[in-house]
Amino acid sequence: MVHSIEIGSLVLNGRLVLFLIYGAVGWLVLKLRFKNLKENDTVMGYASTAFLLWLAVWKGSFILYHPVEFINQPLSLLYFDGGRRGLWTAGLITVLYIAYRSWKRRLSVNIWIGSGIWFVLGCWFAYHMLYLVVGEKPVWFHALSAALALTFILLFIFLRLGFKRELGYSVWFLIGQTVLGFGVTDRQLWLLSFSKPQLLFVIAALLITGWLWLDDTKEKGQTHG
Repeated sequence: MVHSIEIGSLVLNGRLVLFLIYGAVGWLVLKLRFKNLKENDTVMGYASTAFLLWLAVWKGSFILYHPVEFINQPLSLLYFDGGRRGLWTAGLITVLYIAYRSWKRRLSVNIWIGSGIWFVLGCWFAYHMLYLVVGEKPVWFHALSAALALTFILLFIFLRLGFKRELGYSVWFLIGQTVLGFGVTDRQLWLLSFSKPQLLFVIAALLITGWLWLDDTKEKGQTHG
């Protein structure tokens, strides 16, 4: 990943710029999903706040995980971030924020999970397209990953499946991305023949499948009751 971007004498945090691009594309895709829906203002408002919160916590976590460096050189916050631990910290706080807002407004969990799927698809498409543009190898992997994300975005747009069916279809996206990963010969293996990203895709697919099964069971119980 690019760590710095130089524009003349100005040096920008490359990771921050890339995340802003990913977030912008994800936001546009999510905006497209909620166009003309009654939940548009609520969900888009919370989604925008959640993304800005994620960025702030991710950048600010540098102070938490590297306090000595920050005290010695406060301006280092402009160029550095909390790294991998910061990413997980920001993700956890953002999920808690969304969960709290959903509970306060009594919003459907399916709406938020479905919104997350759309946002991630947009970010995933932007991520691999940028790597494709700069010629990051393996080129075929980034091209197919971007194409896979775009395919599901267009599929969701034209079929108008509804949040619950979109969740079901997203499992196939996760499986497809997992399969593509097997073609990358220099990936770092974590378990059996799976890399870390592949394991995360499999876990996400299992969690979504489990959630859909529990939701269907609950609906059937209410119907029979």
